[in-house]
Amino acid sequence: MPAHHLDLNGTWDFVADLDPKYHAIHGGFHKPDANRRHWQKVPVPGVWQKYGERYDIYEGVCWFAREFQVPSSMPGSRARLRFGAVNYLANVYLNGEKVGSHEGGYTEFVLDVTGKLKPGTNHLAVQVDNRSLITKWPPCLGYFNYGGIHRGVSLEIADGPALAEVRLEAVPAGAGWELAVSGRLDSFESVDSHDSMDSSDSRKSTESNRGLLLRISSAGLSWEEPLSAGGTLAARVPFFDTPAWSPERPHLVPVTVELLDAARAVLDRREFQFGFRTLAMREGKVQLNGRPYPLKGVCYVYDSETSGLVMTPEQIETDLRLMKEVGCNAVRCHYPMDDAFYAACDRLGLLVWIEPPVYCYHPGDQETGTRFADPEWLALAQKMAREMIVVARNHPSVAIYSIGNECNTANPEAEAFFRKLAATIRETDPTRLISYAALYGIVGPIADIVDVLGINSYWGWYDKIWGGKGLAPEEGQRSEVGGQRSVQQEPIDLTPMRRMIDEVLARKRNMALLLTEFGADSVPGNYSASRDMWSENYHADLLREILALAKDYPQIVGTFPFCFTDYRDPSKVHNGYWNELNLKGLVDYRRNKKLAFGAVKSSYLNPEPRTLDPLP
Repeated sequence: MPAHHLDLNGTWDFVADLDPKYHAIHGGFHKPDANRRHWQKVPVPGVWQKYGERYDIYEGVCWFAREFQVPSSMPGSRARLRFGAVNYLANVYLNGEKVGSHEGGYTEFVLDVTGKLKPGTNHLAVQVDNRSLITKWPPCLGYFNYGGIHRGVSLEIADGPALAEVRLEAVPAGAGWELAVSGRLDSFESVDSHDSMDSSDSRKSTESNRGLLLRISSAGLSWEEPLSAGGTLAARVPFFDTPAWSPERPHLVPVTVELLDAARAVLDRREFQFGFRTLAMREGKVQLNGRPYPLKGVCYVYDSETSGLVMTPEQIETDLRLMKEVGCNAVRCHYPMDDAFYAACDRLGLLVWIEPPVYCYHPGDQETGTRFADPEWLALAQKMAREMIVVARNHPSVAIYSIGNECNTANPEAEAFFRKLAATIRETDPTRLISYAALYGIVGPIADIVDVLGINSYWGWYDKIWGGKGLAPEEGQRSEVGGQRSVQQEPIDLTPMRRMIDEVLARKRNMALLLTEFGADSVPGNYSASRDMWSENYHADLLREILALAKDYPQIVGTFPFCFTDYRDPSKVHNGYWNELNLKGLVDYRRNKKLAFGAVKSSYLNPEPRTLDPLP
């Protein structure tokens, strides 16, 4: 780890700013001498919806502040503030001075505060704004808009060269593996100086790098080599007899990467739990470790009844173990996750799909001047993708980066946007697959951009809901047959879903598809012999039939029912059943299993052979 690492999690002071326009002039909430006598003591990481009932549906501006101590020997050293995630817009102040801003609610960011620390007590204040009206991505709220500093905060201080952007990659080599280690040396110039460094600065940096060594070690193995003159890291280390990582056998190897001076003193250290595996698309199949690997997944919108958006180790462990129990080998996450989540997937064995929240943007088919064509919106999406990858790329569980979800790709400005976003992702990390989740087969040019295409559709559910059925409690259907009362079950007709898949494949017969969203809402504990809509019975049977349908198509290489758990969803219109909760979970909000859990488990753990190729 860096020479000095200060954990800034814990108790902070908190206040809601109910008139931010006025206080921008007459506030001073960011100042060290601000009177915080009546501010609330709260935990960070945290979301203000869990700080008190009065904040439960509050959307606006809030302030967080705390003090921390810096040893007298360190203020002049290189220093960085690291925030795991803040939703949505963060303005950060150190000792009364603004040191940076960050937009985007689900990715880690780092601010250079070199020269801004002082010996002894330092004051840190963060203004957080989660108003949906200022939010660019996502442009609509398909999950609850929690506000706060919901992932960890730390201060890193060092006074010499350090490792930066360390990247590990498994490379097959004969009967074993090589570990490719790359990255660069951070010689602690200011963040903005790298692009403007002149030749004399470059020579000084090269001189300072002489004699430095890179050491990679793991369980008795130790490998050393000198740094290149330019300060880049590039090493290939043989790993013989190392089992491949897979969801069935999630074998992890401890790897330590160290920067040494000429006397072999450790200047900096990074520690990893790494898994060796290969991932590719070949012959229309996802291949893991050289073999076709059908993905048995579930969609995941993280939300905890107790912690909201805060990803606690206990909630992560509970959720992932339930996913494994239902037979999942993959999980589709609808926004970038915390590093602790990826580490748990590494350990327990789940492949991970993640995406920046380029979500449900629907300009008209012929509309121009859209956000797709706005350089600011593109740059933000690219930044979110890069930040997402920096945290995820050394985790063997991370398999798929998505470029978006349910946007109108028929818009003429969409193709250039998504091509540029995909290029950014491939440039940042070319070792993962790229996907996209298209709504009801609205594919457009996306099929030629991605490696594997996701299709979201809710046949058997929203076609009925928007047709006016199932919006209020109703009694089951009954009839008289031979003098006996019989129960007629709510029908499930997946003919439109087959037609949609056939139309997509007619354009590109060998396209690899994932069914990335499908399902129905079910009220927990609502059972119905007539399989009424909103019952657990209808939900379970619909999932069962769609998973059986997927086996009829060899082009479908994975399924991801929506979703793992019920969660708070402000986009749901109030009616006889919805009440700001999305009820499509295999488990309810408290993680109690629904009948849908058993339906998916039966399909995933007892696979049947495909019976039909719909395109002979």
